[in-house]
Amino acid sequence: MTDTDLIALAEKVEGARHTVNTLDVLVEIALFKPGSAYKAIRANNAGTKVIYTDAAGNDVTCWAEDWTLGRDRRKATAAALRAHAAQKEG
Repeated sequence: MTDTDLIALAEKVEGARHTVNTLDVLVEIALFKPGSAYKAIRANNAGTKVIYTDAAGNDVTCWAEDWTLGRDRRKATAAALRAHAAQKEG
């Protein structure tokens, strides 16, 4: 995602009035960092779950974290997305 995409996603999260699973999936993907357990992430075809790919190429389908659950969590999520966008700019 570009920094512009991240800012737009942060604005959608801030504008949400309740938990939105599809936004949770997008946030999970946007904030994903490859590590020793998983090397890649993508949404399922419906956009309702995330699919992690491990180093061996195996896929694991999971619910995304509740990034939009509650007003305080949405504020923190938007801040994390904005911080990630700022890192991409630099």
